[in-house]
Formats: sequence, C-alpha cells, structure tokens
Amino acid sequence: MKRIIISMIVVLQMLFLTSCLTTRDTNLLQKPGLGIPSYPKVNPPIEDYRVKFGDQLNIILTINPLDQSTSRLFSFFSSTYGADDMRNFPIRTDGTIYFPYLGDIYVKGKTTFEIQQLLEKRFVEGFATDCMVRVFLANRYYSMIGETGSGRFPIEKEQMTIFQALGQGGSIMPYGDRKNVKIIRQMDGGTMIKSFDLRSRDIVNSEFYYIQPNDIIYIQPLGKQFLGLNSFWSVFGFASSLISFGFMIYGFATYKW
Repeated sequence: MKRIIISMIVVLQMLFLTSCLTTRDTNLLQKPGLGIPSYPKVNPPIEDYRVKFGDQLNIILTINPLDQSTSRLFSFFSSTYGADDMRNFPIRTDGTIYFPYLGDIYVKGKTTFEIQQLLEKRFVEGFATDCMVRVFLANRYYSMIGETGSGRFPIEKEQMTIFQALGQGGSIMPYGDRKNVKIIRQMDGGTMIKSFDLRSRDIVNSEFYYIQPNDIIYIQPLGKQFLGLNSFWSVFGFASSLISFGFMIYGFATYKW
C-alpha cells in the first residue's frame, strides 16, 4: 500500500511540473523580473523599410509637362497607374528598376520616400517643370507559422506592431511558447533571426515591436504539454481519476477470493 501511495505522489508531481500553465507563462505585457527579461528602448523604434531585390513597387505619376507632346508621351502614367498588379516595377538583381523613358534607376537600399524624391528630380530635369510621384511597396505581407494561425497576411498600415500582427493572424495557442518568439527576416547579407520574450512589456518601443514586409513570425511549442492538459482543473481531474484507478487495482490485487 505504501509503495502505491508513493508512486501516486511521484506521478502527481510529474503532472504538475510538466502540464499546468500559469498566468506567468501566458500573460503579455508583464513587468520585467522573475524570469521576464527587460529590453532597451530604441528611438525611433523602427527604421523605414529599405527595398531590396525581389520587392515590387507601385508608382503613381502626376506630371505638368513642358509641352503637349510630352503630355501625350506620359499619358499612360496617369494618377491611376499602379492599380493593376501587372504594372508593378520589380527590383532586379542589380538593384535597379526600369522606368520607361528614364531608363534604369538604382533603388536598392532606399526607402519609398527616397525613391519618390529621386524620380521627381529625374522628371523635372528631363521632362517637366513640375511633377508629383507617389511610390508604394506592392509586396507588403508577413507570414505566421507554429502555435498560432498559420498563413500569409497583408500589412495594412505603414507600421504594424507584433501584437497587431498576431491579432490579425490568430491568437497564440495555449502551449505556444511566448518566452521565445522568433521573427525571421531577410536582409541583404542573409537571413536574420530575432528572438524575444513576448510577455515582457519592455518590447513596446524596442527593436522587436514592429514587423517589416516579408517577416516570418514563428511561435514554437512549449515542452510542457502532457495529454492535452492545459489548466489546473484538467490536471486535477486527470490525477483524481488516476488515483481512483490505482486504488481499484490495489483492491482487486489484495482481495481475498
């Protein structure tokens, strides 16, 4: 009897250590300390996105030409240009785009605002006394994988936070590891992986707070899951059933037939 009781206690300890999640494991924006890290504040918290090979640009041109012939030349580039995805300007391996009548223009490593200024300067120098150019990044998407809603989602605003991205993609599952969230980001020099603790409130205004186009957010699973138990009461119910079953087996074993 004593051996069975000891075995039951050991099993219960294992269950509580490996199965039960606490609010410390799952709550977000917690104060740093007791295992929750702090992160330095970055000012500004995000740099403007700089385009690279594989990106595509939408360019809208409004121009005041020098003469009617120039006006007819650029009639194709109306204020509605860029509405059709087939008219995107892809950034080639050498970092350039080809813009009709302007030729190859090097844009790699520039922000959309810097590209806009460059195009306006080129148009004023060669074709027009006045013009306005608007440049948009066409491939504004991010992806999510792991213990959350998986898929590819649009970035619908200039700056999207990690919380907005997770809210749009789907909530983190109970056994998603909030302590070790990863963002996989393609850089000019290769792939960079950023790891951070989503539970810390210090990620606000840190380098981890905003996502960029083409980011992949990965929520890996915790190692605590056991038989799908994710709360104290589910563990308690399972343990109670286990103890009852143990005593039933013991009763059968010791019963004098």
